[in-house]
Amino acid sequence: MTTVHKELLEGICSEVIGQLRPGVEEQSAVKALTEMIIAKLNARAKEMGIEAQAISVGSTARNTWVSGEADIDIFIMFPAETSEEDLKEQGLALARRVCESERYEERYASHPYIHARFHYAGREFDVDLVPCFAVEEASRLKSAVDRTPFHNEYIIQRLTGSGLEDEVRLLKRFLRCLGIYGSEQRRRGFSGYLCELLILKYRSFISLLEHAAKWRYGERIEVEIETEGGHEEGGRSKYRGDDPLIVIDPVDPKRNVAAAVSLYSFCRLIDGAREFLARPSREFFIQREANPLSESEFQRIAKERGTVFVLLRFKAPDVVEDILYPQLRKAEASIRRLIERNDFVVYRSGVTMEGDKAVIVFELLVWQLPAIKKHIGPPVTAVRHAEKFKRRHPPPYLIEDGRYVVEVKRRYTDVLSLLRNELQAASLGKDVSKAIEEGYEVLRIEDIPFSTDIGLFFRDYFGLCSPVIRVEPEA
Repeated sequence: MTTVHKELLEGICSEVIGQLRPGVEEQSAVKALTEMIIAKLNARAKEMGIEAQAISVGSTARNTWVSGEADIDIFIMFPAETSEEDLKEQGLALARRVCESERYEERYASHPYIHARFHYAGREFDVDLVPCFAVEEASRLKSAVDRTPFHNEYIIQRLTGSGLEDEVRLLKRFLRCLGIYGSEQRRRGFSGYLCELLILKYRSFISLLEHAAKWRYGERIEVEIETEGGHEEGGRSKYRGDDPLIVIDPVDPKRNVAAAVSLYSFCRLIDGAREFLARPSREFFIQREANPLSESEFQRIAKERGTVFVLLRFKAPDVVEDILYPQLRKAEASIRRLIERNDFVVYRSGVTMEGDKAVIVFELLVWQLPAIKKHIGPPVTAVRHAEKFKRRHPPPYLIEDGRYVVEVKRRYTDVLSLLRNELQAASLGKDVSKAIEEGYEVLRIEDIPFSTDIGLFFRDYFGLCSPVIRVEPEA
């Protein structure tokens, strides 16, 4: 890398950091609101005779949030010996008392928590109030969220005040603009904690990209942090999962922090790193509005492709997204196999939500077939098998390449009929299967109103969600 090129990279990063770093007023508001909520939680706990203590965790506790994106996470710590039933009941009751003057809803992770929107100092903040067990060690977890306070302590001790917070912000914005920030099952990208660990490992955003540009499938990372006495290692884990990216959790060496990262997200980062390093641009840090594809734009693109889009649509099961999306993808793969077993050809497919409806989309190269198909039998020379075949299939027979062949009538000549009649033969997952039993539609896309949700899905499906900056070929 030339000096001029390096200066260009650093100049862009420096300019972007100035836009991502929260200002004094925003930082003060976040700090004051967090302290106020914690004080109220602790006071209400005392009033209600509940043994619990609230703490701040997540990006606002670690000063790694991007300006305008402050999601405040407050954990309500209960003694480890508390029963799960008491934790849920008392934790939610306590959280509701603090949120009674704000808009809030109950959500579910490993157990229920409260998501609220607080108005403070002229701003609106998303706040999660999460009950958890105050376990002594990460190896003694009673629920998945119990690990978060250990993550919090680990990052605060090593990153806060190190000057690396802005490098984390750069990485988060870069990933968000690539569409791969967030570990929820809908997205399957990089979590905030994973971003922090990667910056701790490589010490700068640019250094991370330089390494990521050379990653291979199964890339394994154990955080090493230089100290005055040498280095401190993340834990020489024996984790052996088959994941695109493996980043060992320094507080729980049996766990891969990057387990949620899909192959697509892994490769998208590699590609984005190479593009940015080759031709730096502020475009990589500009978030585009999520404008849905219009019906006329979709029709133009679909006409140019010459394919047909078929949708399976049904009322989504009443489960959280992190349970729903894996089941939808399982159903998608199983239905695709059903389609292809019947000689139709799927080009691509995907899953999405349209309001309260789950939608599985299939783009087909072949969606209609002739009424007959060729059924190939045994070699003519295999006497026993040949006689059995001829008893089973009435003449006329053909002989091709030394084997008997008969023409049989195809049961389904179009995909719509196949899916309307044979869908239950596919493996759909417990909740999806039950939802489909209650009713579903199989339609060509032109037979439904082209909604905003469908337009957003196809914007991403066709790769129109953000401009792709291509690296010019070398002369």
